[in-house]
Amino acid sequence: MKNNNYIIAIIGKTSSGKDTAAKYLKEKYGLDMVVSHTTRPMRTYETNGKEHWFDTKSEFDAFLKNNKVIAYTKNDMTGIEYAAVLSKEELSKNMVYLINPDGINWMRKNAPDINILSIYIDLNEEEIINRGIKRGDNIEVLKERLASERNEFNHFRDDIGADGWFNYNFLIYNDTLDNLYKGLDNIADIYDFKPINNEKKLNDVEEDIELC
Repeated sequence: MKNNNYIIAIIGKTSSGKDTAAKYLKEKYGLDMVVSHTTRPMRTYETNGKEHWFDTKSEFDAFLKNNKVIAYTKNDMTGIEYAAVLSKEELSKNMVYLINPDGINWMRKNAPDINILSIYIDLNEEEIINRGIKRGDNIEVLKERLASERNEFNHFRDDIGADGWFNYNFLIYNDTLDNLYKGLDNIADIYDFKPINNEKKLNDVEEDIELC
């Protein structure tokens, strides 16, 4: 049986602004993040339990066996796995989850009791690369990630399902921070998410370049 709370699933390509959107929702509306488990090695700038819980393969398998999983994905090329669970306490409130198309499709199929509010953050690849240059990112790595996920994300964004609807509830084009924030505020207003900080502005927020 579904409750009245939502998993706000944020989907988008590498460096499209997913982290920025999640941080804004947390800072302004007090929405906590779902922290997934992964077999991916932790990067130098990451903290265990913040971006993800970084598990060995045996730890990850035990985690899957002993918990109710709400989302799961595996990269067929790398073998890297991601999974998330929610406690009863977490299920009793709205939560934000950065997720890829495979993950949200798995959730819809295998966790039908979860209310999903899906937001696709869109940005063209040229602008993503320009922002990466300004941030000092490794542009070759960024281009490789964009190329590897291009078909998956473009199909998810553009395809219409058998029910005649897109794969997401809302699309926000993140050409400026103001447009991103306005789009999120409009969605929050529709779903009656109450702000905890009406004056909150996020400046100089670094956008994530993870495949997550």
